[in-house]
Amino acid sequence: MNPREPADAGKAVAVVAALLAVVVFAPLLVVSGTGSTLGAYYSAGPFGLTAVGLLAVVAAVVFLSVGQPHTDETMLSGVGVVVALGVLLTAVAWLLTLDSTVLFSFPAEYSWIENHRWVVLVGALALAAASGLQGRTAL
Repeated sequence: MNPREPADAGKAVAVVAALLAVVVFAPLLVVSGTGSTLGAYYSAGPFGLTAVGLLAVVAAVVFLSVGQPHTDETMLSGVGVVVALGVLLTAVAWLLTLDSTVLFSFPAEYSWIENHRWVVLVGALALAAASGLQGRTAL
């Protein structure tokens, strides 16, 4: 794997995007018995946390497409950077508008979810940074 090759760098960024999607959707698999609290957690803000996860999946697909036959790797790299910035902005909007009442209303066994928001933000920042580096390799 050559990090100076746009297709290889795209695969690495796709892994970051896929990991972010897993982090975003993990509470849906792990948390149970919280009623509408989990729904309120995912729908907080203007776009919700679900939008962050879905955009991360789109970013993974875009970056995996870099270097495929009949694709323009420069254009796809640019699209990937834009999608990654969209992920970051959506995550920030969700984080800033997340109601603390919802965040702290989970049962004590799920207290780790208080830190989930920061992990999502760090993942979105990592995706934006990695996509920028990948975009630079395509230029």
